Amino acid sequence: MGTLCALLVAAAAAATPVPPGARETKTMEHGGLTRSWHLFKPAEGPYPRPVLFALHGGGGTGKGFIEHAHHDIDRAAAAAGFAVVYPEGVKKAWNDGRGIGSKADDHGFLSALADRLIKEGVADPRGLYAAGISNGGFMSHALACRDAGRWAAIGAVVTSMGEAVAADCKPSRPVPVLMVNGTEDRLIPWDGREVKLLGRSRGRKLTVPETAAKWAALDGCTGEPVREDLPDAADDGTRWSLEARRTCKAGAEVLLYKVTGGGHTWPNAEVYLPRVVGRTSRDVAFEPLLFSFLKRHPLPEAK
Repeated sequence: MGTLCALLVAAAAAATPVPPGARETKTMEHGGLTRSWHLFKPAEGPYPRPVLFALHGGGGTGKGFIEHAHHDIDRAAAAAGFAVVYPEGVKKAWNDGRGIGSKADDHGFLSALADRLIKEGVADPRGLYAAGISNGGFMSHALACRDAGRWAAIGAVVTSMGEAVAADCKPSRPVPVLMVNGTEDRLIPWDGREVKLLGRSRGRKLTVPETAAKWAALDGCTGEPVREDLPDAADDGTRWSLEARRTCKAGAEVLLYKVTGGGHTWPNAEVYLPRVVGRTSRDVAFEPLLFSFLKRHPLPEAK
């Protein structure tokens, strides 16, 4: 994000009311590195409670993610009874299994952070969730594949599953998954198998439909997905539809929200570099939809 865009994002964030609660920035040592995160604890309601790990995209930051979404993630979390933690990747990236960029032990770091939030009485161990954009979404898929006994459900925005992660994905339980993808995303193409940034390869992936089908198979879903169109609420060149697989084992769901005309963007977020990332959709109040999905999928109790 360029300097001008960053200033515009900051100005918009400053004009957006911040939901009541406490925000803490803390650090810990892990894997020989100092890792940091930003925790939003809503003022109302008891603790421990469900916690969403909101994972920023490549080149972004956890702090920037808060502002980029106009605090809408925090606001929806407070309404749903969640807290939110925004971890920081190493050098603005996550080691998401594509074999590019960061080599940090992000699985270990996020697991250790989850354990710490449980020990501190913030997080309910049955209510740990991950949702991310782009690189953070790839990381969410990887977390669910590797440690389904910890992460109750995931959300993945403008991303898919890396090929290497998909080849080794053997979750210990059916994992509920919500995906949002734009058909005009040039960075994470709907039907493409290669991630490209400024003409350079950023790893291999499944297509978006293949990723949804992969999770449907892993979750033991039966039948064809049920399709429905969502209201076209904004004149922004996009239109949402849902392909829902709900007849899955253990009550899991695989939901794919297809944003026709949508680009590589978080819904309703600050617009930046539209010629590069494409259209930002404003048809759907996304964060309440996301938390509604997460809330109905706590981790099953251990037998």
